[in-house]
Amino acid sequence: MRSTWAQPSLSRDFALLSAAILFVLSIISTVVTFTTYAAHSTQLTGEMEKESVRVESALNAEMENASYTLTSLGKQIVLDPDRNLIKLAQILKSFDSKDYIYSILSWVNPDQLLVVSSNKGVLEKPIDISDRDYVKKSFADPWKMAIGRPIEGRVSGRWVIPVSMGITDYTGKFIGTIMISIDINMLTERISNLVKRDGLSFAILSKTMIPLAQVSDDKDFVANNFPLQKLVNVNFSKNPSGLVSQVNMFWNTGNYTFYRASANYPYIVLLGYDPRYSDQTVRGLLWWRLLQVMAMAVFFVAFLWIVRVRMIKPVIEMTSIATSVAKGEACAILPRGGPVEIEGLALQIRKISEYIEETKRIQDELRNKMFMLKKAKEQADIDRRSQSEFLAYVCQEMRTPLNNIIGGAQVMKDQLYGPMENRKYRQYAADIYTTGNILIDSTQDLLTLAKAEMDYIELVEKPVEIAGSINKALRFLSDKMQVEKLGIKVQLQDPMPRLIADEFRLQQILMNLLLHALSHALPESAILLEAKVVSESRDKTYFAFVINSNGKPLYTNAELFALAEKLSQAPEYRPGSKVAELLKEQTDVSLELAKTLVALHHGTININKSTDGTIAITLFFGGNRVRFADTTDK
Repeated sequence: MRSTWAQPSLSRDFALLSAAILFVLSIISTVVTFTTYAAHSTQLTGEMEKESVRVESALNAEMENASYTLTSLGKQIVLDPDRNLIKLAQILKSFDSKDYIYSILSWVNPDQLLVVSSNKGVLEKPIDISDRDYVKKSFADPWKMAIGRPIEGRVSGRWVIPVSMGITDYTGKFIGTIMISIDINMLTERISNLVKRDGLSFAILSKTMIPLAQVSDDKDFVANNFPLQKLVNVNFSKNPSGLVSQVNMFWNTGNYTFYRASANYPYIVLLGYDPRYSDQTVRGLLWWRLLQVMAMAVFFVAFLWIVRVRMIKPVIEMTSIATSVAKGEACAILPRGGPVEIEGLALQIRKISEYIEETKRIQDELRNKMFMLKKAKEQADIDRRSQSEFLAYVCQEMRTPLNNIIGGAQVMKDQLYGPMENRKYRQYAADIYTTGNILIDSTQDLLTLAKAEMDYIELVEKPVEIAGSINKALRFLSDKMQVEKLGIKVQLQDPMPRLIADEFRLQQILMNLLLHALSHALPESAILLEAKVVSESRDKTYFAFVINSNGKPLYTNAELFALAEKLSQAPEYRPGSKVAELLKEQTDVSLELAKTLVALHHGTININKSTDGTIAITLFFGGNRVRFADTTDK
């Protein structure tokens, strides 16, 4: 029977699976090889870094010994006021020993002439060494060690590193320079005894790229492995250590090279690792890992063969039946005679078919219900908008007659057209005038609240001076405070930042909240108004207004920040369709308007009422709205 792609074929599927296994095996082998090389490189880099630290520590120890020796000699010389050269030569000779790494000790007078040395004593013809950089550094910065470039001894023929230190007396007068010559061969031998790993070479360079010491079979170790141009471009203050190069995994070229710059002295430690040792280590790791991959591949092939025979073919039949069920068709006759698990799967497919039919019925019912809910929501939105529009229209229409009533009451109250003999008429006119103003203010608040519900309010946000907004709000409340014999104490942070907000709406918020606090204040007391920035860090900042009707501070900065964090996690306040309910329940409309305007500014508000009837109102704005004098307004 001819096989097609729509029908299963054991030979074809097995061939495809075998090809896939070979492909996956090659990918796994590549990944294993790459990760092995990467892990080896990481491990080797860590070891090279440890060795560089070991070399640097040894160098630091020798340099500290040299610094200690120079300091000790300098103090002895300062103690001798005569500074006899013969006596000075004896002192230098006493410090010169073959067991030390220091080969020669010398004394340079203030004229930068070498006059005394530990090996020749007092020189008959002083040597002018004023052109040497380390002598200049010692003269410019006394009592600090200066390291020069390597030089070859005139008598011994051995290469040494000159180290010098300028000396001053107790008055600060420069009296000369002490020099020590460090034997490079002995220094290199001591450091090489600390390097533990085979195949590891090292060199020491000054920060001016002058070789100081080297341990390597390759005479051109530095030139072949460390391009000077690359080292010159390194910023050693920002990158004191790092890899210069590593072995290329694909082409098997290059070396592992590492540098480390001393933090205390002007030299650089360079390390290189012979790639032959690296190849042996990597091959040993790869052999066992690839052998494990091959064993897994053989097991995988055998497992797939069993799966193909015992599972794939029956599952293909079940898939065809499940596809027809998924399309909404009736469940076909299920195959029998296969594995127990396949028969169990067939039974579950029949149950799924029944479940799908039931689910379709439920979805139809839910679809109908969702349609009805959507229509109800749309109708509710229309009703809410209609209520708000009607209320806005009514408030707008009430303003003209209210203004006429207020104007007439003012004419009678002020007796503009002649005196009113009866005092009660004058009192009634004053009451009508006062009540009319209160009513027109409430009408304006209701109109603004209705516009907010209809999303007709647009904020004109800009940097607002807090003190100016508070003063304008207080001017509107001055008459009420005088009548009720109440005062307001204002405490502002210094310096006071500006706040990104709608200036008119911010004044309206403050005025309504202060008005609400005045209604809960104790007789002949003072209300406290605080404005300040509270923060825990630069990223977490809030601007707070705190109004306390009993006139006393209520919160510390930490408590204010904790309250702001708590309020910021609460659901955002959104004005709902509650204007009619506000009127029916006789709620403070000005307070509800203040809450709505605060929500439009993405702020939060909290009101606490005490047992004595006083209240504390806390208002928070986000830190992104705070602008100090040194910030740019956006």
